[in-house]
Amino acid sequence: MNNLSPPPVYKVIVAQILATFFIGSASLLFSGQIVACSVLLGGLISFLPNSYFALHAFRYQGASNADKVFRSFIRGELGKIVITIVLFALSFTLVTNLNELALILGFVTIHFIGVIVAGLISYSPTSGKN
Repeated sequence: MNNLSPPPVYKVIVAQILATFFIGSASLLFSGQIVACSVLLGGLISFLPNSYFALHAFRYQGASNADKVFRSFIRGELGKIVITIVLFALSFTLVTNLNELALILGFVTIHFIGVIVAGLISYSPTSGKN
């Protein structure tokens, strides 16, 4: 029987979604529609692959599932990389009015927010409370 609770990774994803829309809205107010759309797109390119990774990486737990945990982490990370590359490629090829700097800054900012929030989450694997 497994009494470990999964880490609250959904908090990171929610923080990234909220930050993406907040920064996109602020960009719309201060920089215009093209920059705001580019920032929003960069944020989406950051948190969508992270969500995919979180779904796969934390599917299994415990020492008895060590091989499944390892495979799901690898699958999640490879999928995250592929999704990120595909989304960047689609953005650069299909979006005609794109501010490349805003796109990259949106991506990096949202990615950084995810790292910070992940570090701030208190987690005890044996307690049911997060």
